[in-house]
Amino acid sequence: MSSGKQENAKNDELLKKIEELTEANRTKNAFIANISHEIRTPMNAIVGFSELLLQLEESDKVNEYAGEIKSAAANLLSIINDLLDISKIESGRMELVPVPYFLHYLFTDIESVMSIPASKKGIDFRINANPELPSEFCGDVVRIRQILTNLCNNAVKFTNEGSVELSATYTDGPDEDTVILEFAVKDTGIGIRKDDLDLIFDKFRQVDTRLNRNVEGSGLGLSICKQLAELMDGTLEVSSVYGEGTTFTVRIPQKVMNRNKLSNYLVYHKQQEEKKKSVLYAPSARVLVVDDNPVNLKILKGLLLHHEIDADTAESGEQAVEMAGANTYDLILMDHMMPGMNGEEALHAIRALDDEDKAGVPVIAVTANAIRGMRDEFLRKGFSDFISKPVETQRLQQALRDNLATNLFVALEEEDEPEKEELDLEIDGIDVDAGLAKSDGNTKDYLDILGIFCEYGPAKADEIEKFATGHDYENYVIAVHALKSVAANIGAHQLFTMAKIHEFAGKGKNTGFIDMNYVKLVTLYRSIIENIDTALAGQAKKEQ
Repeated sequence: MSSGKQENAKNDELLKKIEELTEANRTKNAFIANISHEIRTPMNAIVGFSELLLQLEESDKVNEYAGEIKSAAANLLSIINDLLDISKIESGRMELVPVPYFLHYLFTDIESVMSIPASKKGIDFRINANPELPSEFCGDVVRIRQILTNLCNNAVKFTNEGSVELSATYTDGPDEDTVILEFAVKDTGIGIRKDDLDLIFDKFRQVDTRLNRNVEGSGLGLSICKQLAELMDGTLEVSSVYGEGTTFTVRIPQKVMNRNKLSNYLVYHKQQEEKKKSVLYAPSARVLVVDDNPVNLKILKGLLLHHEIDADTAESGEQAVEMAGANTYDLILMDHMMPGMNGEEALHAIRALDDEDKAGVPVIAVTANAIRGMRDEFLRKGFSDFISKPVETQRLQQALRDNLATNLFVALEEEDEPEKEELDLEIDGIDVDAGLAKSDGNTKDYLDILGIFCEYGPAKADEIEKFATGHDYENYVIAVHALKSVAANIGAHQLFTMAKIHEFAGKGKNTGFIDMNYVKLVTLYRSIIENIDTALAGQAKKEQ
Protein backbone atom coordinates (compact mmCIF):
# COMPACT_ATOMS: atom_id res chain seq x y z
CA MET A 1 0.00 0.00 0.00
CA SER A 2 1.42 3.37 -0.95
CA SER A 3 2.20 5.95 1.70
CA GLY A 4 -0.59 8.17 0.33
CA LYS A 5 -3.18 5.45 0.72
CA GLN A 6 -1.90 4.64 4.21
CA GLU A 7 -2.19 8.30 5.17
CA ASN A 8 -5.77 8.46 3.84
CA ALA A 9 -6.69 5.30 5.74
CA LYS A 10 -5.29 6.76 8.95
CA ASN A 11 -7.23 9.99 8.41
CA ASP A 12 -10.45 8.05 7.75
CA GLU A 13 -9.92 6.01 10.90
CA LEU A 14 -9.22 9.16 12.92
CA LEU A 15 -12.36 10.86 11.59
CA LYS A 16 -14.39 7.76 12.44
CA LYS A 17 -13.06 7.75 16.02
CA ILE A 18 -13.82 11.49 16.37
CA GLU A 19 -17.39 10.87 15.17
CA GLU A 20 -17.77 7.97 17.61
CA LEU A 21 -16.45 10.05 20.51
CA THR A 22 -18.72 12.96 19.54
CA GLU A 23 -21.75 10.67 19.40
CA ALA A 24 -20.79 9.06 22.73
CA ASN A 25 -20.46 12.48 24.33
CA ARG A 26 -23.82 13.55 22.86
CA THR A 27 -25.45 10.38 24.22
CA LYS A 28 -23.89 10.93 27.64
CA ASN A 29 -25.14 14.50 27.84
CA ALA A 30 -28.62 13.49 26.72
CA PHE A 31 -28.70 10.75 29.37
CA ILE A 32 -27.56 13.12 32.13
CA ALA A 33 -30.13 15.72 31.10
CA ASN A 34 -32.99 13.21 30.93
CA ILE A 35 -32.19 11.42 34.18
CA SER A 36 -31.67 14.74 35.98
CA HIS A 37 -35.12 15.93 34.94
CA GLU A 38 -36.70 12.61 35.96
CA ILE A 39 -35.05 12.65 39.38
CA ARG A 40 -35.67 16.33 40.12
CA THR A 41 -39.49 15.99 40.34
CA PRO A 42 -39.59 13.41 43.17
CA MET A 43 -36.67 15.16 44.90
CA ASN A 44 -38.67 18.39 45.08
CA ALA A 45 -41.50 16.42 46.66
CA ILE A 46 -39.16 14.90 49.26
CA VAL A 47 -37.85 18.34 50.22
CA GLY A 48 -41.37 19.81 50.42
CA PHE A 49 -42.97 17.05 52.45
CA SER A 50 -40.08 16.79 54.90
CA GLU A 51 -40.63 20.52 55.51
CA LEU A 52 -44.30 19.78 56.20
CA LEU A 53 -43.33 17.10 58.74
CA LEU A 54 -41.08 19.62 60.49
CA GLN A 55 -43.98 22.06 60.75
CA LEU A 56 -46.70 19.62 61.85
CA GLU A 57 -44.99 16.97 63.96
CA GLU A 58 -44.27 17.72 67.63
CA SER A 59 -42.09 14.67 68.31
CA ASP A 60 -38.42 15.64 68.69
CA LYS A 61 -37.27 12.33 67.20
CA VAL A 62 -39.50 12.64 64.10
CA ASN A 63 -38.37 16.25 63.68
CA GLU A 64 -34.76 15.11 63.87
CA TYR A 65 -35.29 12.48 61.18
CA ALA A 66 -37.32 14.85 58.97
CA GLY A 67 -34.57 17.46 59.26
CA GLU A 68 -31.96 14.93 58.15
CA ILE A 69 -34.14 13.89 55.19
CA LYS A 70 -34.62 17.51 54.14
CA SER A 71 -30.92 18.29 54.42
CA ALA A 72 -29.85 15.20 52.46
CA ALA A 73 -32.53 15.77 49.80
CA ALA A 74 -31.52 19.41 49.37
CA ASN A 75 -27.88 18.41 48.88
CA LEU A 76 -28.84 15.74 46.35
CA LEU A 77 -31.09 18.17 44.48
CA SER A 78 -28.20 20.64 44.26
CA ILE A 79 -25.97 17.95 42.74
CA ILE A 80 -28.70 17.00 40.23
CA ASN A 81 -29.09 20.63 39.17
CA ASP A 82 -25.32 20.90 38.71
CA LEU A 83 -25.30 17.79 36.49
CA LEU A 84 -28.10 19.22 34.38
CA ASP A 85 -26.33 22.54 33.93
CA ILE A 86 -22.96 21.02 33.04
CA SER A 87 -24.59 18.74 30.46
CA LYS A 88 -26.33 21.73 28.86
CA ILE A 89 -23.09 23.73 28.72
CA GLU A 90 -21.04 20.88 27.26
CA SER A 91 -23.66 20.03 24.64
CA GLY A 92 -24.00 23.69 23.60
CA ARG A 93 -27.66 23.79 24.66
CA MET A 94 -27.21 26.37 27.41
CA GLU A 95 -28.93 29.49 26.08
CA LEU A 96 -28.77 32.93 27.65
CA VAL A 97 -32.08 34.73 28.17
CA PRO A 98 -31.37 38.48 28.50
CA VAL A 99 -34.17 40.47 30.16
CA PRO A 100 -34.35 43.88 31.89
CA TYR A 101 -33.73 43.60 35.64
CA PHE A 102 -33.20 45.86 38.65
CA LEU A 103 -29.90 45.36 40.45
CA HIS A 104 -31.32 45.89 43.93
CA TYR A 105 -33.72 42.95 43.47
CA LEU A 106 -30.73 40.75 42.64
CA PHE A 107 -29.08 41.75 45.93
CA THR A 108 -32.32 41.24 47.87
CA ASP A 109 -32.69 37.71 46.45
CA ILE A 110 -29.14 36.74 47.37
CA GLU A 111 -29.38 38.21 50.86
CA SER A 112 -32.63 36.35 51.58
CA VAL A 113 -31.05 33.05 50.46
CA MET A 114 -27.72 33.47 52.29
CA SER A 115 -28.71 35.14 55.56
CA ILE A 116 -30.11 31.96 57.15
CA PRO A 117 -27.18 29.56 56.52
CA ALA A 118 -24.74 32.31 57.51
CA SER A 119 -26.55 33.05 60.77
CA LYS A 120 -26.71 29.32 61.58
CA LYS A 121 -22.91 29.22 61.42
CA GLY A 122 -22.60 32.41 63.44
CA ILE A 123 -20.87 34.36 60.66
CA ASP A 124 -21.72 37.77 59.27
CA PHE A 125 -23.03 37.97 55.69
CA ARG A 126 -23.18 41.45 54.14
CA ILE A 127 -23.58 43.12 50.77
CA ASN A 128 -21.52 46.21 49.94
CA ALA A 129 -22.62 47.79 46.65
CA ASN A 130 -21.26 50.96 45.07
CA PRO A 131 -24.19 53.42 45.35
CA GLU A 132 -23.12 55.00 42.03
CA LEU A 133 -23.97 51.79 40.13
CA PRO A 134 -26.73 52.14 37.52
CA SER A 135 -30.01 50.72 38.81
CA GLU A 136 -31.26 48.69 35.83
CA PHE A 137 -29.55 46.41 33.32
CA CYS A 138 -30.39 43.96 30.56
CA GLY A 139 -28.84 40.50 30.83
CA ASP A 140 -29.45 36.93 31.95
CA VAL A 141 -30.11 37.78 35.58
CA VAL A 142 -31.04 34.15 36.39
CA ARG A 143 -27.52 32.98 35.47
CA ILE A 144 -25.85 35.94 37.19
CA ARG A 145 -27.84 35.14 40.32
CA GLN A 146 -26.81 31.49 40.01
CA ILE A 147 -23.11 32.42 39.84
CA LEU A 148 -23.25 34.78 42.82
CA THR A 149 -25.40 32.49 44.96
CA ASN A 150 -23.05 29.58 44.27
CA LEU A 151 -19.98 31.63 45.17
CA CYS A 152 -21.61 33.00 48.33
CA ASN A 153 -22.83 29.54 49.33
CA ASN A 154 -19.32 28.13 48.90
CA ALA A 155 -17.88 30.97 50.95
CA VAL A 156 -20.31 30.29 53.80
CA LYS A 157 -19.59 26.53 53.66
CA PHE A 158 -15.85 27.03 54.03
CA THR A 159 -16.01 29.83 56.61
CA ASN A 160 -16.36 28.84 60.26
CA GLU A 161 -15.86 32.27 61.81
CA GLY A 162 -15.68 35.86 60.65
CA SER A 163 -17.61 37.07 57.61
CA VAL A 164 -18.59 36.69 53.97
CA GLU A 165 -18.97 39.86 51.90
CA LEU A 166 -20.43 40.31 48.43
CA SER A 167 -19.24 43.61 46.98
CA ALA A 168 -20.27 45.16 43.68
CA THR A 169 -18.91 47.98 41.55
CA TYR A 170 -18.38 48.72 37.85
CA THR A 171 -16.03 50.10 35.22
CA ASP A 172 -16.80 51.62 31.83
CA GLY A 173 -17.54 49.17 29.04
CA PRO A 174 -16.60 49.16 25.36
CA ASP A 175 -19.43 51.59 24.53
CA GLU A 176 -21.60 54.14 26.34
CA ASP A 177 -24.50 51.68 26.74
CA THR A 178 -22.41 48.97 28.42
CA VAL A 179 -20.56 48.68 31.72
CA ILE A 180 -18.47 45.90 33.22
CA LEU A 181 -20.16 44.75 36.41
CA GLU A 182 -17.61 43.53 38.95
CA PHE A 183 -18.72 41.32 41.84
CA ALA A 184 -16.32 40.08 44.51
CA VAL A 185 -17.16 37.40 47.10
CA LYS A 186 -14.65 37.63 49.96
CA ASP A 187 -14.56 35.32 52.97
CA THR A 188 -12.43 34.80 56.07
CA GLY A 189 -12.52 31.02 55.68
CA ILE A 190 -9.94 28.27 55.39
CA GLY A 191 -8.52 29.48 52.08
CA ILE A 192 -6.95 27.51 49.22
CA ARG A 193 -3.36 26.35 48.94
CA LYS A 194 -1.33 27.98 46.18
CA ASP A 195 -0.74 24.64 44.43
CA ASP A 196 -4.51 24.05 44.23
CA LEU A 197 -5.51 27.41 42.74
CA ASP A 198 -5.01 26.13 39.17
CA LEU A 199 -7.27 23.14 39.91
CA ILE A 200 -10.15 24.97 41.59
CA PHE A 201 -12.29 25.22 38.44
CA ASP A 202 -11.83 21.58 37.35
CA LYS A 203 -15.05 19.58 36.99
CA PHE A 204 -15.94 16.96 39.61
CA ARG A 205 -13.11 18.11 41.83
CA GLN A 206 -12.92 19.52 45.33
CA VAL A 207 -9.35 20.48 46.10
CA ASP A 208 -7.97 18.86 49.23
CA THR A 209 -7.68 21.67 51.74
CA ARG A 210 -7.48 19.06 54.53
CA LEU A 211 -10.04 21.08 56.42
CA ASN A 212 -13.08 20.59 54.21
CA ARG A 213 -13.74 16.86 54.39
CA ASN A 214 -17.23 17.32 55.84
CA VAL A 215 -18.37 19.75 53.13
CA GLU A 216 -20.79 18.15 50.68
CA GLY A 217 -21.06 18.98 46.99
CA SER A 218 -20.64 17.75 43.43
CA GLY A 219 -17.42 19.61 42.70
CA LEU A 220 -19.21 21.08 39.67
CA GLY A 221 -20.29 24.44 41.08
CA LEU A 222 -17.16 26.49 40.40
CA SER A 223 -16.69 24.94 36.95
CA ILE A 224 -20.28 25.89 36.08
CA CYS A 225 -19.80 29.43 37.41
CA LYS A 226 -16.68 29.93 35.31
CA GLN A 227 -18.30 28.56 32.15
CA LEU A 228 -21.44 30.64 32.67
CA ALA A 229 -19.35 33.78 33.17
CA GLU A 230 -17.43 33.06 29.96
CA LEU A 231 -20.71 32.35 28.14
CA MET A 232 -21.67 35.95 29.02
CA ASP A 233 -18.26 37.24 27.73
CA GLY A 234 -17.09 37.62 31.32
CA THR A 235 -14.40 36.21 33.59
CA LEU A 236 -14.14 34.50 36.97
CA GLU A 237 -10.88 34.69 38.93
CA VAL A 238 -9.75 33.56 42.36
CA SER A 239 -7.16 34.73 44.86
CA SER A 240 -6.52 33.19 48.27
CA VAL A 241 -4.26 33.04 51.28
CA TYR A 242 -4.33 29.57 52.79
CA GLY A 243 -5.74 29.72 56.31
CA GLU A 244 -6.90 33.34 55.98
CA GLY A 245 -9.55 33.53 53.27
CA THR A 246 -10.49 33.57 49.60
CA THR A 247 -11.84 36.10 47.11
CA PHE A 248 -13.66 35.20 43.90
CA THR A 249 -14.04 38.06 41.39
CA VAL A 250 -16.61 38.00 38.57
CA ARG A 251 -16.59 40.53 35.75
CA ILE A 252 -19.52 40.52 33.30
CA PRO A 253 -20.39 43.13 30.64
CA GLN A 254 -24.02 44.28 30.91
CA LYS A 255 -26.17 46.66 28.89
CA VAL A 256 -27.42 49.63 30.96
CA MET A 257 -31.18 50.23 30.81
CA ASN A 258 -31.48 52.95 33.45
CA ARG A 259 -28.71 55.33 34.59
CA ASN A 260 -30.51 56.25 37.83
CA LYS A 261 -28.18 55.51 40.72
CA LEU A 262 -28.55 52.36 42.77
CA SER A 263 -28.62 54.55 45.90
CA ASN A 264 -32.14 55.69 44.91
CA TYR A 265 -33.39 52.13 45.36
CA LEU A 266 -31.34 50.58 48.14
CA VAL A 267 -32.31 51.14 51.76
CA TYR A 268 -29.18 50.82 53.85
CA HIS A 269 -29.31 49.88 57.51
CA LYS A 270 -27.78 53.18 58.53
CA GLN A 271 -30.55 55.04 56.72
CA GLN A 272 -33.15 53.26 58.81
CA GLU A 273 -31.92 55.25 61.81
CA GLU A 274 -32.71 58.55 60.17
CA LYS A 275 -35.92 60.33 61.12
CA LYS A 276 -36.70 61.60 57.66
CA LYS A 277 -38.11 59.52 54.85
CA SER A 278 -39.30 60.12 51.33
CA VAL A 279 -43.02 59.69 50.68
CA LEU A 280 -44.66 59.58 47.28
CA TYR A 281 -48.12 61.22 46.96
CA ALA A 282 -50.52 60.72 44.05
CA PRO A 283 -53.95 61.78 45.34
CA SER A 284 -55.49 62.15 41.88
CA ALA A 285 -54.38 58.70 40.69
CA ARG A 286 -57.23 56.29 39.89
CA VAL A 287 -56.16 52.80 40.98
CA LEU A 288 -58.00 49.47 40.96
CA VAL A 289 -57.01 46.66 43.35
CA VAL A 290 -58.14 43.15 42.36
CA ASP A 291 -58.09 40.20 44.77
CA ASP A 292 -60.61 37.50 45.69
CA ASN A 293 -59.56 37.66 49.34
CA PRO A 294 -60.98 40.57 51.39
CA VAL A 295 -57.99 40.60 53.76
CA ASN A 296 -55.59 41.20 50.88
CA LEU A 297 -57.88 43.91 49.50
CA LYS A 298 -57.89 45.67 52.87
CA ILE A 299 -54.10 45.52 53.15
CA LEU A 300 -53.38 46.90 49.68
CA LYS A 301 -56.07 49.56 49.95
CA GLY A 302 -54.61 50.64 53.31
CA LEU A 303 -51.05 50.78 51.97
CA LEU A 304 -52.20 52.90 49.04
CA LEU A 305 -53.92 55.33 51.41
CA HIS A 306 -50.45 56.14 52.77
CA HIS A 307 -49.80 57.63 49.34
CA GLU A 308 -53.15 59.51 49.38
CA ILE A 309 -54.58 57.03 46.85
CA ASP A 310 -58.18 55.95 47.57
CA ALA A 311 -58.32 52.81 45.43
CA ASP A 312 -61.33 51.01 43.99
CA THR A 313 -61.55 47.27 44.63
CA ALA A 314 -62.72 44.22 42.69
CA GLU A 315 -63.13 40.73 44.11
CA SER A 316 -62.79 38.74 40.87
CA GLY A 317 -61.22 38.85 37.43
CA GLU A 318 -64.63 39.25 35.80
CA GLN A 319 -65.48 42.24 38.02
CA ALA A 320 -62.08 43.76 37.29
CA VAL A 321 -62.65 43.60 33.52
CA GLU A 322 -66.10 45.12 33.94
CA MET A 323 -64.76 48.00 36.08
CA ALA A 324 -61.78 48.56 33.75
CA GLY A 325 -64.22 48.91 30.85
CA ALA A 326 -66.46 51.35 32.74
CA ASN A 327 -63.70 53.53 34.24
CA THR A 328 -60.37 54.95 33.12
CA TYR A 329 -57.71 53.76 35.58
CA ASP A 330 -54.13 54.92 35.87
CA LEU A 331 -52.99 51.60 37.36
CA ILE A 332 -54.39 48.16 38.21
CA LEU A 333 -52.95 45.86 40.90
CA MET A 334 -54.05 42.37 39.86
CA ASP A 335 -53.95 39.19 41.95
CA HIS A 336 -52.73 36.30 39.83
CA MET A 337 -54.53 33.24 41.21
CA MET A 338 -58.30 33.73 41.44
CA PRO A 339 -61.21 31.33 40.90
CA GLY A 340 -63.05 31.68 37.62
CA MET A 341 -61.11 34.24 35.57
CA ASN A 342 -57.53 34.42 36.84
CA GLY A 343 -55.28 37.47 36.69
CA GLU A 344 -53.64 36.56 33.39
CA GLU A 345 -57.01 36.00 31.70
CA ALA A 346 -58.31 39.29 33.12
CA LEU A 347 -55.21 41.06 31.77
CA HIS A 348 -55.83 39.73 28.26
CA ALA A 349 -59.51 40.75 28.46
CA ILE A 350 -58.52 44.28 29.50
CA ARG A 351 -55.97 44.52 26.69
CA ALA A 352 -58.77 43.57 24.26
CA LEU A 353 -61.04 46.50 25.29
CA ASP A 354 -62.09 48.78 22.43
CA ASP A 355 -61.03 51.97 24.22
CA GLU A 356 -57.28 52.33 23.64
CA ASP A 357 -56.64 54.28 26.88
CA LYS A 358 -58.52 51.74 29.00
CA ALA A 359 -56.87 48.80 27.25
CA GLY A 360 -53.37 50.22 27.75
CA VAL A 361 -53.56 50.75 31.53
CA PRO A 362 -50.46 49.44 33.37
CA VAL A 363 -51.35 46.19 35.15
CA ILE A 364 -49.11 44.93 37.95
CA ALA A 365 -49.22 41.25 38.94
CA VAL A 366 -49.53 40.76 42.70
CA THR A 367 -48.92 37.19 43.81
CA ALA A 368 -47.48 34.98 46.53
CA ASN A 369 -45.50 33.11 43.85
CA ALA A 370 -42.27 34.86 44.77
CA ILE A 371 -39.77 32.31 43.48
CA ARG A 372 -36.77 33.39 41.45
CA GLY A 373 -37.46 34.46 37.92
CA MET A 374 -41.19 35.07 38.49
CA ARG A 375 -40.94 38.80 37.71
CA ASP A 376 -39.42 38.03 34.30
CA GLU A 377 -42.11 35.41 33.70
CA PHE A 378 -44.93 37.88 34.44
CA LEU A 379 -43.34 40.52 32.22
CA ARG A 380 -43.27 37.98 29.38
CA LYS A 381 -46.98 37.35 29.95
CA GLY A 382 -47.70 41.03 29.37
CA PHE A 383 -47.89 42.46 32.89
CA SER A 384 -46.24 45.83 33.43
CA ASP A 385 -44.57 44.86 36.71
CA PHE A 386 -44.61 42.32 39.53
CA ILE A 387 -45.07 42.63 43.32
CA SER A 388 -44.76 39.65 45.64
CA LYS A 389 -46.97 39.03 48.66
CA PRO A 390 -46.81 39.94 51.44
CA VAL A 391 -46.46 43.40 49.92
CA GLU A 392 -43.63 45.54 51.26
CA THR A 393 -44.17 49.31 51.46
CA GLN A 394 -40.85 50.14 49.76
CA ARG A 395 -41.62 47.80 46.86
CA LEU A 396 -45.13 49.21 46.45
CA GLN A 397 -43.80 52.78 46.39
CA GLN A 398 -41.23 51.82 43.76
CA ALA A 399 -43.97 50.20 41.65
CA LEU A 400 -46.03 53.39 41.85
CA ARG A 401 -43.00 55.45 40.86
CA ASP A 402 -42.26 53.17 37.88
CA ASN A 403 -45.79 52.74 36.54
CA LEU A 404 -47.83 55.89 37.28
CA ALA A 405 -47.59 58.88 34.95
CA THR A 406 -45.28 61.53 36.41
CA ASN A 407 -47.95 64.25 36.19
CA LEU A 408 -49.96 62.37 38.84
CA PHE A 409 -47.27 62.88 41.50
CA VAL A 410 -47.69 65.81 43.87
CA ALA A 411 -44.04 65.74 44.93
CA LEU A 412 -41.55 63.80 46.96
CA GLU A 413 -41.87 65.35 50.38
CA GLU A 414 -39.70 64.88 53.42
CA GLU A 415 -41.60 64.29 56.61
CA ASP A 416 -40.82 63.20 60.12
CA GLU A 417 -41.23 59.47 60.48
CA PRO A 418 -43.85 58.79 63.14
CA GLU A 419 -42.84 56.66 66.06
CA LYS A 420 -43.85 53.05 65.61
CA GLU A 421 -46.93 52.22 67.64
CA GLU A 422 -46.73 49.41 70.17
CA LEU A 423 -49.44 46.78 70.43
CA ASP A 424 -49.86 44.89 73.71
CA LEU A 425 -51.50 41.84 72.18
CA GLU A 426 -50.67 38.14 72.36
CA ILE A 427 -52.34 35.59 70.08
CA ASP A 428 -51.50 31.90 70.07
CA GLY A 429 -50.26 30.95 66.59
CA ILE A 430 -49.66 34.57 65.52
CA ASP A 431 -46.42 36.56 65.45
CA VAL A 432 -48.02 39.93 66.23
CA ASP A 433 -44.82 41.92 65.63
CA ALA A 434 -44.39 40.37 62.16
CA GLY A 435 -48.04 41.02 61.28
CA LEU A 436 -47.86 44.59 62.54
CA ALA A 437 -44.77 45.15 60.38
CA LYS A 438 -46.74 44.05 57.31
CA SER A 439 -49.21 46.86 58.12
CA ASP A 440 -46.33 49.34 58.21
CA GLY A 441 -46.58 49.53 62.00
CA ASN A 442 -50.14 50.89 61.93
CA THR A 443 -51.98 49.20 64.82
CA LYS A 444 -55.44 50.29 63.63
CA ASP A 445 -54.87 48.79 60.18
CA TYR A 446 -53.53 45.58 61.69
CA LEU A 447 -56.46 45.19 64.08
CA ASP A 448 -58.86 45.86 61.20
CA ILE A 449 -57.14 43.17 59.13
CA LEU A 450 -57.39 40.68 62.00
CA GLY A 451 -61.08 41.52 62.28
CA ILE A 452 -61.62 40.90 58.56
CA PHE A 453 -59.67 37.64 58.84
CA CYS A 454 -62.09 36.47 61.54
CA GLU A 455 -65.16 37.76 59.70
CA TYR A 456 -64.47 35.96 56.43
CA GLY A 457 -62.29 33.13 57.79
CA PRO A 458 -64.99 30.61 58.76
CA ALA A 459 -66.54 30.74 55.29
CA LYS A 460 -63.11 30.44 53.65
CA ALA A 461 -62.27 27.43 55.86
CA ASP A 462 -65.58 25.81 54.91
CA GLU A 463 -64.77 26.48 51.26
CA ILE A 464 -61.36 24.79 51.52
CA GLU A 465 -62.98 21.80 53.22
CA LYS A 466 -65.68 21.61 50.52
CA PHE A 467 -63.11 21.67 47.71
CA ALA A 468 -61.13 18.87 49.39
CA THR A 469 -64.10 16.60 50.09
CA GLY A 470 -65.47 17.25 46.61
CA HIS A 471 -62.06 16.47 45.04
CA ASP A 472 -62.10 19.89 43.34
CA TYR A 473 -58.32 20.16 43.53
CA GLU A 474 -58.01 23.02 41.04
CA ASN A 475 -60.04 25.37 43.24
CA TYR A 476 -58.43 23.87 46.35
CA VAL A 477 -55.02 25.05 45.10
CA ILE A 478 -56.40 28.54 44.45
CA ALA A 479 -57.96 28.69 47.93
CA VAL A 480 -54.84 27.58 49.82
CA HIS A 481 -52.72 29.91 47.68
CA ALA A 482 -54.89 32.81 48.89
CA LEU A 483 -54.70 31.54 52.47
CA LYS A 484 -50.91 31.43 52.21
CA SER A 485 -50.59 35.14 51.48
CA VAL A 486 -53.22 36.10 54.08
CA ALA A 487 -51.44 34.05 56.75
CA ALA A 488 -48.14 35.75 55.90
CA ASN A 489 -49.77 39.17 56.19
CA ILE A 490 -51.09 38.59 59.72
CA GLY A 491 -47.97 36.78 60.99
CA ALA A 492 -49.44 33.24 61.12
CA HIS A 493 -46.20 31.47 60.24
CA GLN A 494 -47.28 27.86 60.76
CA LEU A 495 -50.52 28.37 58.84
CA PHE A 496 -48.54 30.02 56.05
CA THR A 497 -46.14 27.06 55.80
CA MET A 498 -48.92 24.48 55.88
CA ALA A 499 -50.90 26.31 53.17
CA LYS A 500 -47.73 26.57 51.08
CA ILE A 501 -47.10 22.81 51.29
CA HIS A 502 -50.73 22.04 50.40
CA GLU A 503 -50.47 24.35 47.40
CA PHE A 504 -47.27 22.55 46.42
CA ALA A 505 -49.01 19.18 46.76
CA GLY A 506 -51.96 20.31 44.65
CA LYS A 507 -49.77 21.66 41.86
CA GLY A 508 -47.80 18.38 41.93
CA LYS A 509 -51.04 16.38 41.56
CA ASN A 510 -50.39 14.70 44.92
CA THR A 511 -54.10 14.42 45.70
CA GLY A 512 -53.54 11.57 48.16
CA PHE A 513 -51.62 13.91 50.44
CA ILE A 514 -54.40 16.49 50.31
CA ASP A 515 -57.05 13.85 51.10
CA MET A 516 -55.07 12.71 54.15
CA ASN A 517 -54.07 16.13 55.49
CA TYR A 518 -56.65 18.78 54.58
CA VAL A 519 -58.38 18.26 57.96
CA LYS A 520 -55.18 19.34 59.77
CA LEU A 521 -54.98 22.49 57.65
CA VAL A 522 -58.64 23.43 58.18
CA THR A 523 -58.42 22.64 61.91
CA LEU A 524 -55.40 24.92 62.33
CA TYR A 525 -57.13 27.65 60.26
CA ARG A 526 -60.24 27.53 62.49
CA SER A 527 -58.24 27.43 65.73
CA ILE A 528 -56.30 30.57 64.71
CA ILE A 529 -59.58 32.33 63.87
CA GLU A 530 -60.84 31.41 67.35
CA ASN A 531 -57.61 32.59 68.98
CA ILE A 532 -57.81 35.94 67.19
CA ASP A 533 -61.47 36.36 68.12
CA THR A 534 -60.65 35.80 71.78
CA ALA A 535 -57.69 38.19 71.69
CA LEU A 536 -59.64 40.94 69.93
CA ALA A 537 -62.46 40.64 72.45
CA GLY A 538 -59.94 41.06 75.26
CA GLN A 539 -58.36 44.03 73.47
CA ALA A 540 -61.78 45.70 73.16
CA LYS A 541 -62.37 45.29 76.91
CA LYS A 542 -59.00 46.90 77.71
CA GLU A 543 -59.86 49.91 75.57
CA GLN A 544 -63.26 50.49 77.20
